[in-house]
Amino acid sequence: MSSQPAELHSKRKPGRPRSKRSEEAIIRATTSLLADERYADLTVSKVAARARASKSTIYRRWPTKEHLVIEAFNRWPELQPRDRGDVMSDLLDLYRQFLRILHRPPSNAIMPTLVAERAHNPALAAVFDPLMQRRREPVRVVLERAMTRGELPRTTNVEVAVDAIMGVTVLRMYFIPGDLSIPAIREYLTVLLRGLGARGY
Repeated sequence: MSSQPAELHSKRKPGRPRSKRSEEAIIRATTSLLADERYADLTVSKVAARARASKSTIYRRWPTKEHLVIEAFNRWPELQPRDRGDVMSDLLDLYRQFLRILHRPPSNAIMPTLVAERAHNPALAAVFDPLMQRRREPVRVVLERAMTRGELPRTTNVEVAVDAIMGVTVLRMYFIPGDLSIPAIREYLTVLLRGLGARGY
């Protein structure tokens, strides 16, 4: 039996809240550093210093720098495939959400950094690619819903369609700077939906 009074047990503060605060500080530090410098220059030591945490604390939770970076990226809001009544409205709603996320600091600085680094960093690609596959899900949901409505043929190759739709957005945003307005993207989507055999296009 414990010799400590019961009131001492009731006054003990749990360690979880402090651990959670430390975790959030580490993620904020990682995000901030990614926005300020090249991926190659980011180190766990720098993250620890900015977050006022020990490296051992970081490594207990994230075994590599790549895992830490992906955790920071994974904290971005996910797109919500809301039902607006038709496939064009649903896709444009996703695009508006995407713009709000990607144009908001520090997200606007981090995504190009990760995309560029992923091309020649197998360790980053190994954790980045599965996450990006999950981030494709909202577009899949919209297209499958359009098939259920009869707006798209039942034989639609959903994965190819997702590639085409997301590819247009990424191309215009990162590789061929141009008009990112809703009317401009609507024109691209119209061409794509027509090619997919969508009803009314």
